[in-house]
Amino acid sequence: MKTMIALVSCTLLLLSCLMFAVVLRGSDWSGRLGNSWYISASTNTISASERAQSAFAFINSIGMNTHLNYFDRLYGNFPLVEHDLASLGVRHLRDGVHLQDPAYNQTLYGRWAALGKLGIRFDAVLDPRSKLGPFTGQLLNRVEMLSGNTIEAFEGPNELDISRITDWPQVDRSYTNQIFSAVHSMTAADSVEVIGPSMAFVARGSAVGNLSDRIDFGNLHAYPAGKMPSILFPEQLIQARAIFGARPVMITESGYHNALNDHTDQPGVSEAAAAKYIPRLFLDAFAHGVVRTYLYEFLDEAPDPELRSNQLHWGLIRADGTEKPAFHALKNLIAELGDTEQPAHLQSLAWSLSSMGHRIDHLLLQKSDGEFDLILWQAIPSYDCARQVDISNPLLPGELTLVNQARSVSIYEPVLQAAPVHIYREVKQVPVEIPDHPLVVRILMSAGAGNRTWAFHYGQEPR
Repeated sequence: MKTMIALVSCTLLLLSCLMFAVVLRGSDWSGRLGNSWYISASTNTISASERAQSAFAFINSIGMNTHLNYFDRLYGNFPLVEHDLASLGVRHLRDGVHLQDPAYNQTLYGRWAALGKLGIRFDAVLDPRSKLGPFTGQLLNRVEMLSGNTIEAFEGPNELDISRITDWPQVDRSYTNQIFSAVHSMTAADSVEVIGPSMAFVARGSAVGNLSDRIDFGNLHAYPAGKMPSILFPEQLIQARAIFGARPVMITESGYHNALNDHTDQPGVSEAAAAKYIPRLFLDAFAHGVVRTYLYEFLDEAPDPELRSNQLHWGLIRADGTEKPAFHALKNLIAELGDTEQPAHLQSLAWSLSSMGHRIDHLLLQKSDGEFDLILWQAIPSYDCARQVDISNPLLPGELTLVNQARSVSIYEPVLQAAPVHIYREVKQVPVEIPDHPLVVRILMSAGAGNRTWAFHYGQEPR
């Protein structure tokens, strides 16, 4: 059976919506991924035309954790840090606030200011263990001035639930109140947000209570523990409501380490698997409504050739300064999806995908010039943590069909290379081979074709 042709008349559009309701009740439905629908490969599902999300917003959802005050580790090589951040294209960093003598402050925050000239802005973590003293608007104004006005948010304490502070819930509440009041008395109060405190275990947040009236964003530390990123959602977000209510959430720490010989904590994954999982992590989080996700972390901090300390292997760059595969995968993804501004109007795209096999997830983005980027990936494991081996998943062949003809369709695999692997001209239908990492399908519609709303069919067919 060939893939159903998308229905174009108003009558048939109504019929398709009715069919959608029937299929939704009786099918093997996998769920919803943000504003986009995905299904198990065992069903045929009819849905309405899909409205794209902003590519600009997605790129701005990508952040990195850094330790710019670790002068005696790889972070001490600031020219390397500056060069590789500029090359990667990330514009949001998370780092801690520390104040010491004038020379220290000038060195540390001179780095923040230098990165600010690249367009980078900071989530600045405030923690009682940093001994900053009582919070006032004047204190935070000072930090903002030292940093060259690069701070976009101040964040509450970091994982006090695993600290040795016995009354940590009260400290979290008190600190959050102080931060909220101090930020709102800053000179630049209108441009600086408040992010709530983080928990190592989100379920413990109920001891702190609801902080939603004292923050702008909730906060999660959500680690997949060597598994595929989708296992985090939506459970972690649901649990966060106990602390942050209906506030939008940022994941200020998540990631994968490569210390395969450290078995004391969460499992590591190979560098090859991390290159697949890290782009999927950002895509999954954004699709589930996470405003920003900060990867932990940018650099491996110090040499550990035997891979025995997980704390030294979370980075995109090895301790010798060389770039891991995940660095290139993320750099290519940012370059391929990058945009300079929000689209004036987000449009809908009618498309269908016929394929056989495992579950396929997707995210549809649109750029300010009207171009669509459809990202497809198999939502399956790429690494076997128990056996510590990469899983060789076969490509999933399929056929992508557009209701309206596209001027061009370009296909990219950012994990493998920056250049497109295929380019098609004046087409409605293209073959695709979907891997277990992002496949970016760049669609430039013919004039006038991208503004319509149609029905589309997304499922499988026997071959």
